[in-house]
Amino acid sequence: MSPKKDKNKDTDSTEESVISYLQDNPNFFFENESVLSRVILSHNPGDASSLMERQINSLRSENRKIQSDMSSMVKIAEKNHAIFEKTKSLSLSLFEVDSWRKLNEVLATQFLKNFKADYILCNVITEAVTQDLDHIKFEKIKISENLISGSEPACLQLRSEEMKDLFGKPHNQKNDTESVILIPFGKKGAVTGVLSIGSHDPNRFSSDLDTLFAVYVSSLIGKIVYRLCE
Repeated sequence: MSPKKDKNKDTDSTEESVISYLQDNPNFFFENESVLSRVILSHNPGDASSLMERQINSLRSENRKIQSDMSSMVKIAEKNHAIFEKTKSLSLSLFEVDSWRKLNEVLATQFLKNFKADYILCNVITEAVTQDLDHIKFEKIKISENLISGSEPACLQLRSEEMKDLFGKPHNQKNDTESVILIPFGKKGAVTGVLSIGSHDPNRFSSDLDTLFAVYVSSLIGKIVYRLCE
């Protein structure tokens, strides 16, 4: 090995030792202030020219990051709180349902107003009821059965014509594609209907949406519909 390479290796080893020592002894410069007068720091326009100032800048940068992280956490907490309040309102309203008309009213108020959906429809598979309601139909859902994967909620993007077939009324003409989440519900493992929630926004109910809330809604609607059908 050449003398130059040996020198570079020794220098690297020495620098690593110094860095390791300073990391293990963060108070070194406070306890040995005279050393600072012999430390040479390069000076660039706009940069801090002392070790203390550089440390302060580093701490400020870390503080800004912490504040940004805290702000994000607060926003997430506020969002979760809002979702919780809406879910609680939905649950309490459904518990008070004692008729199909009342259920129709709750669906409109909770999903169209509180959850800002554009469409809401509950298809109940039964021949025992023949009422004419805005958001409840007593018939099978008018959509390809291949789009509904068993008893699990499904998020889909549908064309305007498909949305019209599904919800049975004119729809938004600005977007060729809209989105919907289909929530099958039932009792004792048997699917007895589907709750469809639609949006003009084609990305609102995307395929990567967490469906935990939809599963919860499925269990609630299933119990209410079963009780009303008795």
